[in-house]
Amino acid sequence: MTEKRLDAYCGLYCGGCLIYQSTRTGNLAAAAATLNRPAEGLACDGCRSSRVTAACRDCWYRSCPVGKGYGSCADCPEMPCDSLKSLQTRMPHLIEIVGNLERVRAIGGTSFCAEQAARWACPSCGRATTWYETTCPACSAPVPAGYRRLQ
Repeated sequence: MTEKRLDAYCGLYCGGCLIYQSTRTGNLAAAAATLNRPAEGLACDGCRSSRVTAACRDCWYRSCPVGKGYGSCADCPEMPCDSLKSLQTRMPHLIEIVGNLERVRAIGGTSFCAEQAARWACPSCGRATTWYETTCPACSAPVPAGYRRLQ
């Protein structure tokens, strides 16, 4: 069986997304409450899947590389374009996308995803954690990879 790749076209790691994790665990209601959004249309199986959240369905950072025949922005000779540079300033979890794309170029998407899965796993119990978790919901251990939310 082939492992599903969770690297988004823009360099984001979908495995650390609250929506992706909530879809996986069947707890979209909690994600909807956290994000103050309706649960309908929120489900997402990752950027490379056929089921993406409504907010990502028409994402330019998804359609641009696909339209150019690239596997991701990492394959584009114009990377990092001004749009990617602008995107990475919008939220803390986006700050690393250009560096992530450079890493994908260096080691490939599958190896990048393996690195990210380890990074976003609780160091104590191994549970997959999300971008903004600072403690593991399963065992309460500190999660060092978590980002701080913008105030």
